[in-house]
Amino acid sequence: MFRSHRFEVTGRLHAQNRVDIVFRSLDAALAGRRPRPRWKTALVSNQDLRWFRTSLLGRATAWMPALPAIGPWRDVVLTRSAALSVSALRLRGSAPQGRAQLHLHARLHPGPGQRLEGATVVVAGCSLAVDIHEDEAGDFILSLDAPLPGAALWWPLGQGAQALHPCRLELVCTAGLRVVDCGMLGFRSLVLDRSGGQVQLRVNGRAVFCRGACWTAEDPASLDGRPEDLQRTLDLAASAGLNMIRIGGTMTWASDALLAACDARGILVWQDLPFANLDLPVGDADFVAEVQAELRQQTARLAAHPCVALLCGGSEIAQQAAMLGLPREAWAGPFFEEQLPAWVAESLPDLPWFPSTPWEGDLPFHTGSGLCHYYGVGAYRRPLADVRRAGVRFSPECLGFSNIPDAETVRATGGGSRPAPHSPEWKRGVPRDPSAGWDFEDVRDHYLREHFGADPVALRSVDPERYLALSRVLTGELMLRVFAEWRRAGSGCGGALVWFLKDLRPGAGWGLIDSFGRPKAALWALRRAWAPQAALLTDEGLDGVAIHLHNEAPAPLSAWLELELLSKARHKVGQHSGPVSVPAWGSARLTVEGLLGHFCDPAYAYRFGPPRQDVVLVRLRASPEGPVLHQDALFPAGFSLSQHSDAGLRGEVASLDEDTVEVCLSADAFLQWLSIDAPGWTPDDDFFHLSPACPRSLRLRRKAGWTRPFKAVLQAINLDGSLTLRSRG
Repeated sequence: MFRSHRFEVTGRLHAQNRVDIVFRSLDAALAGRRPRPRWKTALVSNQDLRWFRTSLLGRATAWMPALPAIGPWRDVVLTRSAALSVSALRLRGSAPQGRAQLHLHARLHPGPGQRLEGATVVVAGCSLAVDIHEDEAGDFILSLDAPLPGAALWWPLGQGAQALHPCRLELVCTAGLRVVDCGMLGFRSLVLDRSGGQVQLRVNGRAVFCRGACWTAEDPASLDGRPEDLQRTLDLAASAGLNMIRIGGTMTWASDALLAACDARGILVWQDLPFANLDLPVGDADFVAEVQAELRQQTARLAAHPCVALLCGGSEIAQQAAMLGLPREAWAGPFFEEQLPAWVAESLPDLPWFPSTPWEGDLPFHTGSGLCHYYGVGAYRRPLADVRRAGVRFSPECLGFSNIPDAETVRATGGGSRPAPHSPEWKRGVPRDPSAGWDFEDVRDHYLREHFGADPVALRSVDPERYLALSRVLTGELMLRVFAEWRRAGSGCGGALVWFLKDLRPGAGWGLIDSFGRPKAALWALRRAWAPQAALLTDEGLDGVAIHLHNEAPAPLSAWLELELLSKARHKVGQHSGPVSVPAWGSARLTVEGLLGHFCDPAYAYRFGPPRQDVVLVRLRASPEGPVLHQDALFPAGFSLSQHSDAGLRGEVASLDEDTVEVCLSADAFLQWLSIDAPGWTPDDDFFHLSPACPRSLRLRRKAGWTRPFKAVLQAINLDGSLTLRSRG
């Protein structure tokens, strides 16, 4: 499945032709007798899948539709051979010491009577002569390693521009000039800093806090999906501040379209080899040869893309065996630690490599070293305080929650009305571990009880809408608080990727984006946690509340900081405002009590009586009267605030054109997780906090094909009732 195949058909062509491609039954092949694995996984039902190079998509049915890949799944093309056909091309850009350098290696097969007389590569305003030699088979081998003075560097999202340069190869042969389009090429240096136990990616010499999510199939039926859907998903991700995706071992190799789209947006790509959870037959010569051919072909393709940041031997292979109590020799060895990285280095000599994920430590799934899959907050129901205790260095997958989609998607899941929380159509979309007696809705309910003080069974029985509203914002707030911890200076964490970016089927899946392509409340929350310029709050216990200022831009940040402490989400009991500055690619740390100049127990840690404030609010403005760059709020006494029957919520709607409206909002009290339900319209923000005396506006665009006038219902978690807005006319 993971290797393209090329067949010479010149001597077989007629005036009319038909190509028959035969795909024999995998079920029949699986029925053959083979050696038993040393250990078994519950992820799939047939352990002999380990012998076959096919994706586990559609086969791990506890959390995805049963749609295994069958037949051709990427392009099938008929090409006419040129005078010189390119049988292999490996192109790579690097930037050692910040200076762009081009690396090229190609094999050309000449047609009858043809010879290669010269070759030039043209990129970034430079024309470079390519070295040529002829091998024993009569093919021409091209090679070049040369500097490109003045070529702009490629940067990840938020840290600089994504400079990409068109590249072409000009070949002079007996038949004349042939031009080969090599696509767009980017130049960057990439180093994985492991000093002091770190797992810190540095691009062009600058540390990158990697944040994002694990990629799934854009469409589980066709795997790659439609190009327009791919672009929309990545636009949503980039607008949320995501700068890395991981394509896990249960998925596929990244498509050319996905890699090009990530290059253009500055989204780094972590690619697992498509191995996951199975005891692979690494002692079988035929299996190893197939993997070697696959890997050499795929890495040559990946080499041209600056977004490709790390390769990994697979997902949870070491963990699966180690969790069964087996010794190290059952889950580690030369295949993953020596052979695979050596083959990768042929095309990608500077790319970081891990044998598996998770990896390192006394056991590969321990959290304090190397890679860990952090589900302490999440599946294992640990408190938020566990995040600091765990000492995560890098988490390629984490925080798997059953994330509730927006009201429009909930209605679509139920065929036009909200499904009952216990109904089969609802439960079908809730992910579960195949070997556990619980699902991820049970996990979310645990945190609902802990942070909102609500009995989830009683609440969904008597007020299912309230149950959905609280659950919808809960998981996003938990993720925001976790990422605020990981982003703070001194955390030791180099990055974390949420387990999943997009759902594979309708419902409350792991995805931050639902299967219809709509962002969930969790993504809106992470948009604030991932913002390149941000002011994030952390609970420091007896040391109060810290404010962490982040600036990932290549220019210093001079801004205005506003701090407010609110009681009963309305009355201001403390405040501060003043200028702040953060260096380029830098951070700064302040404390609430340091700014106020007196003790106020902002984290409600000392508990001398009732809490003085229930909201700690920090706001970053471009200037004292300028636009808000970022805002964060902490709830020291718990997520559940006092309910307001009259918060003075007001809204005005203005039509900017026939497809765009602007909504201006204000309130007299702090409104928590204000959401806008506007069928047929897409907002530029949602599920945000609205502060008193700090009005804000948002824009909504009409969806394609929607003809009805604008209508929206606004609700907040701590507001009794709602506000309905309509456009005039």
